[in-house]
Amino acid sequence: MGEIKVGEQTVQKKSALTTTAIILLVLGIIVGLAIGWVAKPSPPQVSPSELCAIPKSKFTNPPPPNQTVTIIYGFDANYPPFTYVLPNGTAAGFDVDVMKWIANKYNWTIVFKPWDWSTIVTALVNGDLDVIMSGMTITAQRSQQVWFSIPYYSYIHELVTRSDVNMTMEQILNSGKPIAVELGATSDEWATKLLQEGYNFQKLGLDSYTAATEAVLKGTAIAMITDSAFFEPYVRTHPDAASKLRVVSTLGAYESYAVATRPGDLWLRNQINSALSELMGSPMWEQLLEKWNLK
Repeated sequence: MGEIKVGEQTVQKKSALTTTAIILLVLGIIVGLAIGWVAKPSPPQVSPSELCAIPKSKFTNPPPPNQTVTIIYGFDANYPPFTYVLPNGTAAGFDVDVMKWIANKYNWTIVFKPWDWSTIVTALVNGDLDVIMSGMTITAQRSQQVWFSIPYYSYIHELVTRSDVNMTMEQILNSGKPIAVELGATSDEWATKLLQEGYNFQKLGLDSYTAATEAVLKGTAIAMITDSAFFEPYVRTHPDAASKLRVVSTLGAYESYAVATRPGDLWLRNQINSALSELMGSPMWEQLLEKWNLK
């Protein structure tokens, strides 16, 4: 009987020791966590604007109520039928009509500012312009600097020459002769790409597709790289030129136009997208396309 009591006492002592060790361990963990919390370094003080990867811009947020919104609208002065300037200095074209419709919807004031196409993206980024709507193609390179609205028109690039030039695309691209493009446009990018692929021609950079067309008609250039958005309406409204020009081939796949904005101008871009969606779903859109020979 005595041995049994000793055994019971031993078990009781071991149990007590185990319980004490567990309690001490838990207390140690709690104390360690408390010390770690108190001693942890404070996070750096960062402003809300710095927490956002895209910095705030002129039209990030809605303007105060009853404040007049003035939008500086940048466009190519010689890209019919989308944007051009009439002899009296007035802006005209499909894109101009669309921008006017958007401005009227929101009661915005529009300042029309024609700009050299080769530097127009830089002007938008620097704040000289607020939007660009002038047949601007959505490209990966441009998307590194600007953010686009929803697309509103699609087209394809074309290699165009005179009707009396009996040459294939390969022959023209390897002729060693000038091929006209608009500087800063996607036709310029296409010419650079083709030269990098090993084709043999001279790139003739001009300030507009209209000038490129004239260079082909005059024989200054063997051909031009243009787009159907410009060329198809052009030949419909210039029958004499239409009989003297022909499309040799298309280049690449279909691409799309959109309105360019600064990345931070979230409110402005949302307003434009909402208005474009409404307009494109209405009969007015078809009427505008017909008016500017874009159907």
